[in-house]
Amino acid sequence: MNLFSERLCYKKITIADFPVYLNMATNKDVMKYITGKALAIKEAEERFEIMIDTNNKISEIGFYLVNEKQTGHFVGLGKLVFIEDNTAEIGYSLLPQYWGKKYASEIAGFFIGRARFFPYIKNLVALVNPDNIASKKLLTKHGFAWLETGFVNELPTEIHKLIIRPS
Repeated sequence: MNLFSERLCYKKITIADFPVYLNMATNKDVMKYITGKALAIKEAEERFEIMIDTNNKISEIGFYLVNEKQTGHFVGLGKLVFIEDNTAEIGYSLLPQYWGKKYASEIAGFFIGRARFFPYIKNLVALVNPDNIASKKLLTKHGFAWLETGFVNELPTEIHKLIIRPS
């Protein structure tokens, strides 16, 4: 099942999508703020396997390919995944040619709206590299607030939170 926002189409990632993912995961510009570097093929395979496992466990949410509705061109990836009891994480990554076109904001807005459909999601978080000023501004625009700074996978990471439903 495909889902849609104003300009974009979202399709859950399947095994057949590995070449598309590999293209992004091995792009140093795309991965700069995600892993700090382009991934080796083995690293990309391991991360992709986690995506597929996640998508197989829960049908309503997961990892998605994001394409332009009008052209069908691949834009990037998006996610809405559980991380604990009533909290889900949103995320997005775009190919460089789509930066600055407000696609990341559209993706974030789409997944925030999608999260509101599920009564068991009370909070959303987004992990962002402290140097990624554009993503921090985007999250603030969508109502997220800085929660804490720490390290995830040995990389400095800010956690931003949005309360969907008060407890």
